[in-house]
Formats: sequence, structure tokens, C-alpha cells
Amino acid sequence: MFVFNQYSLRAFNEKARLHYRRHAIIMAALLLICGFCCLIYPIAAGIYLSYATGFMFLLCGCYSIYSLITSGKQPLRATFTYALFSVAWLLLGYSFIVNPIVGMGSLAVIFCCLFIIGGIFRIVSGFKMFSSPGYGWNVFIGIFDLLIAGVWLNMDADKSYLFTTIFIGLEMIFSSFGFIRLRKNMTFFKDDKVFGKN
Repeated sequence: MFVFNQYSLRAFNEKARLHYRRHAIIMAALLLICGFCCLIYPIAAGIYLSYATGFMFLLCGCYSIYSLITSGKQPLRATFTYALFSVAWLLLGYSFIVNPIVGMGSLAVIFCCLFIIGGIFRIVSGFKMFSSPGYGWNVFIGIFDLLIAGVWLNMDADKSYLFTTIFIGLEMIFSSFGFIRLRKNMTFFKDDKVFGKN
């Protein structure tokens, strides 16, 4: 994920700006395609997402093992932590690949936990800035996040599977719009720079 403000965009030279403009349009196209595939074929897309997630977990496990071997002598606690995480990543990756349906269920639980944590933080931050502009909106979004998590947790396995896939698809589509906006911003700053020179 890329976050650029107007100052960082102005700091790019022309070569870097051209590189990121191309990257942005490619990422936008890929995200749009993947997002619409998740919406049109949610069952097949969910299985592929579970395979991809499992593969990434396996990579994390292998990298943790590699780090454990190459990091040299470390305290016993650090070595134990590396080993524990390595085993956890490998087991998670294996379970996602062997049983993708269960893997998507695990993803749904992870997303629900994130919504719960995010909702609580939004509500707390909203009350902390009580009477400040926008505090009510912060609290409202936090409560809405908790409601989404509650509905998600109360779904049966099939509905949760479909909801998770559709949610990921929508997130991909919205992210693609973010990359399109990034490309437009870079074009704007390019034209603005040329105009400033004239």
C-alpha cells in the first residue's frame, strides 16, 4: 500500500514519477480484475485466496527458519520465539492449503477480530476527543465496525465464506480506485511543475 501526500509527490523526479504512474495503473487493473472475480465467482475465488494465503504463511515460516539459522547465537528466549513462530506459520500455511474452506473460515475470524479491535479503538478515540469536530462520526464508525463483526460472527460457515470473499473483492476494487487516484495526482503534479516552469 502506498501513501503519498502532495509534498512527497513533488519530491519525485520525472523518472520516479513515470515509474510509479505505470505501477499504479498496472496495480489498479489487476486489483479491479481480481475484485470483480471475487464478486462474480466467490466460491472459486475464495479457494484461490485460501491457497494464496497458505502459500504466504509457508513463505513466512520458511523465512523465519532461515532467520533462525543465519542470525547466529541469540538468547534462548529469542530462539524459542523464532522457532515458535516458524512452526505456527508452517502449520497455518499447511492448513490453509490442505483445507481451503476451513482457511477461509479462519480468515473470516481474523477479519472479525480486526473489526472488533478497530471499532473499540475508534469509539475510545472518539470519546477522548469529546466535543471536538468529528468525534461523533468516529464513535459512529466504531459502533458500525462492531455491528459488522457481530453479524459476521453469527453467520453460518457458508454465508461467512461468501461474505469474506465478497468483502475482499470490494476491498480490492476500492484499492484499485486508490491507485487510479494516485496516478491522476502524479499527472497533476507533473503538469503543475511544467506550468510552474513556464
